[in-house]
Amino acid sequence: MFASSLNLVKAFLRLVRRLLGVAVALILLAAVSLFGLYIYFAHDLPDIRTLDDWNPPVISEVFSDDGTKIGEFWTECRIFTPYDKIPPLVIQAFIDSEDARFFEHKGVDMRSIVRALIANLRAGTIIQGASTITQQITRSLLLTRERTLSRKIREAILALRLERHLSKQQILTLYLNQIYLGNRAHGVAAAARNYFHRPLSELTLGQIALIAGLPSAPTSFSPVNNPPNARRRQLHVLRRMMEEGHITTDEARKAKREKFTVYEAGVDKTFNNEDAAYFIEHVRRLVKEHYGDDVLYRQGLKIYTTVDLPMQRIATAVTRKAIESLDQRHGWRGPIDKVAKHLIAKRARSIERKILEEQRGHIILWPPDRKAKEAINFIPGELYEAIVTDFRKSDVFIQIGNISGVIEHKNYKWAKPYSTGWMGVENYNYVSDPRRILKVGDVVLVRRLKDGSFALAQKPQVQGALLAMNPHDGSIKAMTGGYDFKQSEFNRATQALRQPGSSFKPFVYSAALDKGYSFETAIMDEPIVYQVGRHKFWIPKNYGGEFKGITPFNNALIFSRNVPTVKIAFDIGTHYVAAYTRKMGLSTPIDKYLSMALGSNSVYLQEMVQAYAVFANHGRFVPAVAITKIEDRDGRVIEDIEDEGGALTGVKAPTMAKENPPPGPETSTESDETESDIEVDELNTALFEKGMEVVEKDNMILTDLEIKTLYSAAIPPGHVITPQTAYLMTELLKGVVQMGTGKEVRALRKPVAGKTGTTNDETDVWFIGFVPDLVAGVWMGFDELKRLGRRLTGGNTAAPVFLQFMKKATEGWEAKEFPRPRDFPQGSLSKMAGGSALFGARPGQDLPGEMGGADRAGKFFEEDLEFKEEMLEGEEYIDSPQSPPTPVR
Repeated sequence: MFASSLNLVKAFLRLVRRLLGVAVALILLAAVSLFGLYIYFAHDLPDIRTLDDWNPPVISEVFSDDGTKIGEFWTECRIFTPYDKIPPLVIQAFIDSEDARFFEHKGVDMRSIVRALIANLRAGTIIQGASTITQQITRSLLLTRERTLSRKIREAILALRLERHLSKQQILTLYLNQIYLGNRAHGVAAAARNYFHRPLSELTLGQIALIAGLPSAPTSFSPVNNPPNARRRQLHVLRRMMEEGHITTDEARKAKREKFTVYEAGVDKTFNNEDAAYFIEHVRRLVKEHYGDDVLYRQGLKIYTTVDLPMQRIATAVTRKAIESLDQRHGWRGPIDKVAKHLIAKRARSIERKILEEQRGHIILWPPDRKAKEAINFIPGELYEAIVTDFRKSDVFIQIGNISGVIEHKNYKWAKPYSTGWMGVENYNYVSDPRRILKVGDVVLVRRLKDGSFALAQKPQVQGALLAMNPHDGSIKAMTGGYDFKQSEFNRATQALRQPGSSFKPFVYSAALDKGYSFETAIMDEPIVYQVGRHKFWIPKNYGGEFKGITPFNNALIFSRNVPTVKIAFDIGTHYVAAYTRKMGLSTPIDKYLSMALGSNSVYLQEMVQAYAVFANHGRFVPAVAITKIEDRDGRVIEDIEDEGGALTGVKAPTMAKENPPPGPETSTESDETESDIEVDELNTALFEKGMEVVEKDNMILTDLEIKTLYSAAIPPGHVITPQTAYLMTELLKGVVQMGTGKEVRALRKPVAGKTGTTNDETDVWFIGFVPDLVAGVWMGFDELKRLGRRLTGGNTAAPVFLQFMKKATEGWEAKEFPRPRDFPQGSLSKMAGGSALFGARPGQDLPGEMGGADRAGKFFEEDLEFKEEMLEGEEYIDSPQSPPTPVR
């Protein structure tokens, strides 16, 4: 019996051991399985142990020279805000509405999970969630909102990790900067800016409650997409804050009644300062080219620029006004559409819907009111479609949606028939009877004026550009690249290659001074013939076909005489002129024909302005600079203009030859067999080495004497021409303004120098000039090569724009004279040559322009030369139809 009992006990113990073994095995299997599942779900989760491990995309910001923010670049709009800079009421609103037990749980709230489960079972569907704030962060970090078990597991794992490594304040910092709140806003600071155009610190309680209701469904609860739903969520947040005791009943009631405007956000460039839009885009291109997209759009750069915002506003305003005025002088291009009388009401409703949809898409009045009738919010200066409905005496009655308006006679009298051959005069009465140009049913564009009336308008086809910079440090102070950045982002100040016309001539005259010319050098202004090819000859002529006979060198530039300029270029050599312009900073391709002297080679406005700045800056070339400093998101300086000029000057540097070393001082460029007499101490070594790289790349043929002139030791270090030459040119260009083609600018009533430029058939007009501390250039024309207007020149079209800009930009500035350089030689200016002129380089006096020669002028013709194609004894006298046209005055 005892033995039997003992056997039973042993059997039982064996069973227990087996069961325990199985249990242990199952436990181990479960542990291994759980560990495996953990590894599976957690292996690729973000490892965030400190806030420094979190590097989300942050907007890069652009600032003007006084620290004013003017633009930003981003693909994910986030403005990082530290915890101590977030208003406590904002923090509390999100906690009360999203996770009231945030400070009690450890990342996953089991109580909330049970409560939500019961509620969902009772309802038979999902009506309540249980995600904590920490879990919402993980959802955002995991970049998915899919409702799957695997995502919830990963979410919980990451939430527990965050709670283990970060404090509650750090988690809130993460949350309030990471979450997507709709309207392109990531984080609360971006939401405040995008929805209300306010900084986070200035939000009202009603606005806080509105954005605090967004995290769970930023699209469904968006005040932009679904105002009624957003209103319900706003009231829910206020109720929760009141229930938690963080606001009073009166405060909640007051917040419910708040009225404000909600804005729809656009892309990054819609937040840029409109007046500086072209400059900001220029900065974007520079940074993108140097650092790439990731750094530019995600790394939260602080980009400090040179632009002077008040000066930029002036530049934009005067350029736009000049373009509009010139467009009106061309005349009226007619209505944009026509509708039958019986369809006017229908078209008016269509116009109204279009305007309201656009208006509604940008602005929502809060709180939403379905009964409120929307009205068109007219903005002064904006263009609107309107339908002509009636005429009464000299007034034109129009309909814009459900709004009636009137165009008075003074606001349409400019509308002569469109023509660039017959240019109108401002404020002239071309139309007395509106029925001559309009009919009932015509659809036209009108501009809303400040007094509430309307003016007949049209979108200008003309374009223009203006760039201004400090000649001493190269800082770009203003840049306008066209009429309207929204219509065209093409920057005509930095990207458009256009012929400069006679605004190129100063480089020829400066080069001639350094070859020994003086103001008194006499040049015979008389008919001349140049052979430009086999049996082909070129006969340059002056504007108007007149010749002045013996003409002093200075008058030839002051009055923009073409034949003397061509003679000078022939005498000093086109290759020498080309090398000279390279020193001045022009990087564009140069055809070395005689016509180059008259501006046949295309250039960028920016490079022309910085080249003129050499004259104002006593011979020093300073590249145009747009950016002074760039900091990363942590405030570390990664780019500084003080660091050897910085990398982001925005200058198109001349192309340098890399394959072969530049010829040394002992090597002649004419022939390997010819010994050079150039000594090292005769040269500005740095200028010589850089210049000879370009000479070789451009296949220029220069004599030793020309090399010694171009890169002379007389040119001080850091200069490209001598201060003496620069001052002489400044005096010449002052003469252009005082008594020559730039007389329009005398009204500035300050010492000013400059030069006009006009190309063939008036396709391009220019004026580039400077006062002692500011240089500016203006270009106007069509984007395509076509006539701008009969008898329009740089003097009467571009110079007035320069004048208006300079008047306002330098208002209050002292009327400073251009200072003479230190150690400037004594004696008469009129007898001085350039500072690097060498003995033996003096020119002849009549410069006959011998027929033949290698300076093929053939690829060019221009308006003021008045070429005629004719045959004489089997020879062909041509105007060079193979090349684009160019200038005069």
